[in-house]
Order: sequence, then C-alpha cells, then structure tokens
Amino acid sequence: MDLKSILPSRLYEIIDRVELTSKQIILLSIWDLKKLTNLNKDDILILKHIVSQNCSQTPVNGNDIPEEAPRIPTGCKCIDSLLNGVFVGGLTEIFGESGTGKTQIAIQAAALSYATGSVFICTEDLFPVTRYNQICEHYLKNKTYGENVFIELLTHPQELISCVKVRLPKLLDNNKISLLVIDSIAAPFRCEYTNYIQRAEELKDIGFSLISLAQKYNFAVICINQVTSSFDESDNVVPSLGLVWSNMISYRIKISKTNEMIKYNSRETNVRSFTLVTSPETLSDTAKFIITENGNIVYRKDTCNPNSA
Repeated sequence: MDLKSILPSRLYEIIDRVELTSKQIILLSIWDLKKLTNLNKDDILILKHIVSQNCSQTPVNGNDIPEEAPRIPTGCKCIDSLLNGVFVGGLTEIFGESGTGKTQIAIQAAALSYATGSVFICTEDLFPVTRYNQICEHYLKNKTYGENVFIELLTHPQELISCVKVRLPKLLDNNKISLLVIDSIAAPFRCEYTNYIQRAEELKDIGFSLISLAQKYNFAVICINQVTSSFDESDNVVPSLGLVWSNMISYRIKISKTNEMIKYNSRETNVRSFTLVTSPETLSDTAKFIITENGNIVYRKDTCNPNSA
C-alpha cells in the first residue's frame, strides 16, 4: 500500500522517516508507536484508523454466497452422496495408512475430470499409469482420456513450492483444469526438516497459494496426507504435518481398512471405511466401499446411508 496517498503529509513524513510499514502501524501498540515516532496519542489513533480502514478487506454477505458450490465427482455414489463431491475453491485432505485406497480415490476423481483437465503432482512414487488406464477404460471406454492430464514428479520441498508458486500459475493461464491432486503433501516435508517453524511457514505458504489459485481458476484440490501415531495411548493415527496444515484445509477425510471381507465377482476383497472427519457444512459420517480388481471403487449398498447426519 502507498501510505503517501492516504496519510496527511505531516504524518507521512514522520512514518517515512522511521520506515514504518502499514502492517507495523496496525499491529504495534500505541506506546510502541509513540516511542518510535514521538507522535501524541490522538495522532497515533488517527494514523491507525486511516491505515486500518484502507487495509481492511471488503466483507462478504452470506446472501452473496451460492447455495450450491460446484463439486468434482469421485465416481463412487456413496462417497459423493456423503461428500457431495470434492469442493471447488478449497483444500480437501484424504489421510490414512499405506494401502488403504487414498491414491485410488484421487486417481478416479482425476480420471473422471478428463474432459475438463487435471494436474497430478506425485511426491512419493511415479504416477500409477496402469491403474489410471484401468479406471479410464472402465468409465470412459474408447475416449482419449490422456490428453488433459498434466503429471509432475517432485521429491524436494523447494521443488514443490516452486511448482505451486511459479510453474502452476503459468500452466493455469493457458490450460483449463477442474482438479489438482498432490500425492502426497507430507512426503517432501517429513524427512527434510528439523526446523519445524520453517516447515510450518512453508506449509502455510503452499496452502495459501493453493487456495488462491483454486479460487481464481475455479478448480478443486485433493491433498493426500500420511499419518503418524497418536499420543493418547490409543491405537489411532492422526494426520501428519500438524496444526498449521490442519487450519488450511476445508474438508478432512480418513480412509482405513476394516476387518470385514466380502466376495465380489467371486473374489475376496477387503472392505474399506471412508469417514468425513471435518467439514464446514455437514456432520461427520462414515461410508464403506471396496476396490475392485479393475481399479474402480464400488460402494456397499447395505452400509451406505447418504441421508444420515
């Protein structure tokens, strides 16, 4: 902000001389500002009022928010009924132990976004082309489903930051997408860091950048997250990356395996649990699903209750 354009000249000359920023004017106490500028209390109150009025964002009226925000389908009827599809304009986290089906749901959502485009950023393994092709052949048949998917492999935190802040905006300026997947958001940050304050700042930076891009270009973001052991002496696991990352996401989904086995097409398969842990609009609920040998996700009709709270 150009303080010269909003402040009286006598106040601006003092502020400019001591090199105060608009953020400092708002955050510093009256006593601190008096010590730095030698202004009286009345002048400092005027200064704070002018700067805060010009820095504040325009409030949004709830009546201006659309009743039904656009969503991206996952391809599983039960999951989509529970979640109403993946939210556009914010971050959706899917967490769970290895092998529970987190990547499977993300791949299926990306496959169903073939017409509108998707970006898939891998940070642990190569993109699962074989599984993606299986899903696309099941849902899309003979359509050319590989044309609108952009794939990137990154393993270092700085590579991911550069991709999100520099290369991704350039891609979005020239290509329309409806879904971005990061699989996983945790992998680059779990082994590289001993300075957890720096890690928190970089995660916050990535989170804000993803949300800004999702809102500007109107697409959904799925971030796969790993888990860590809980400290409450239970057998539960909790999502990685801590409180700072948790505050960035809008929806949190837990995927886990159950002890139940069922027969599907003459093949024994493990039943998995999909739990909506955090949501700004609906209460927590759980559905069950299986992953078939062809790669697609099938819901359990006897356990899914989309109308439950």
